[in-house]
Amino acid sequence: MIGVDKKSIYMPLIADELTVWDISFRWAGYDPAEIWFRLPLAVKDNSRLLMHAILSGEMICGTMTLAKLPPGSKANPKYYLRTYIDDIYACIHGVRYDRKLLKWASISRMGFYEWCERRSIPFPEFWFPPGWKLDFEMPELGTAALWAVHIEPDDESEYAIRYDHPDIVRERENRSKQKLLAVTECEPEEFNTGKASESEKALRINQQIRITCQQIASEIWKNDPNRTIASIVRDELVQKYGGARHYEEETVREWIKEIAPSEVRSRRGRPRKNGGEES
Repeated sequence: MIGVDKKSIYMPLIADELTVWDISFRWAGYDPAEIWFRLPLAVKDNSRLLMHAILSGEMICGTMTLAKLPPGSKANPKYYLRTYIDDIYACIHGVRYDRKLLKWASISRMGFYEWCERRSIPFPEFWFPPGWKLDFEMPELGTAALWAVHIEPDDESEYAIRYDHPDIVRERENRSKQKLLAVTECEPEEFNTGKASESEKALRINQQIRITCQQIASEIWKNDPNRTIASIVRDELVQKYGGARHYEEETVREWIKEIAPSEVRSRRGRPRKNGGEES
């Protein structure tokens, strides 16, 4: 197809690394995935140029190093350039083009960019489309894809993902700190007074244990946001050290649910075989 700009046929690539084979073909405007019984002249020239740049140390090859492999070394020789020195020279001199070698030798996008810049070679559009930036400009708080948090399911057939926006995470942590501060600033007399009736004492003890359990739950969620309400209710920290073991599980569940993150409270899974109750 003489006279046709084949470069316009293909979508530009933003791959971080390509093989010499891929670069040689795409740079010449050909599809490297097609079956080629004979390599086009432009592809041969590109291969010779790139292999010479690798051998002369102008570019770092991602799969082969210029370092010498010491005698008796246990290192795999496939990662050392001198293992293929005869095939590399054959390629550079246009004698033979070892396809396995060209498909094995890889070059990074930035390494290729710097080489083109030093050599004053125009950046090929297949890898450096006009107007596109080299690096993706990440927003200050990242993207939603980076906020993904795995939620461990109660059933092997379930799965769920939550997206924690950094601002929401910080707000939740601040609320937990405020609640902790409120608990620690309480005067002991508020929970222990001889003037109160027995029923009032029992109520205040109940409130103290509820607050303690909630605070422990908040700390657990801060360190492990994937925990379910049911797992925290059964947690030893809540049961033994929070005092929840003296109360009905449903009562403790209501305490914990009050301070559970909204995404945990609204989590939905497949109905369980035991009628929907969390085991």
